[in-house]
Amino acid sequence: MDQRDYQRRRLVEWLVAEITRTTGRRYRIKLEALDDESLRELQRLLRDLDHEKQMAVQQARLQPWRR
Repeated sequence: MDQRDYQRRRLVEWLVAEITRTTGRRYRIKLEALDDESLRELQRLLRDLDHEKQMAVQQARLQPWRR
């Protein structure tokens, strides 16, 4: 297994773990079928969603009357 395959496998494993952590469910999505660019974009999407969630939580703590 070369370095590129190893990195791709690690990225797929990270995506599966992150989706499971975020949703609490395991989905049977064949991430291996996606190309490298699509996998990185999916990773970026998950990070952006997590950041937005954290910002909303922080905003709710700072201004609980603005729900």
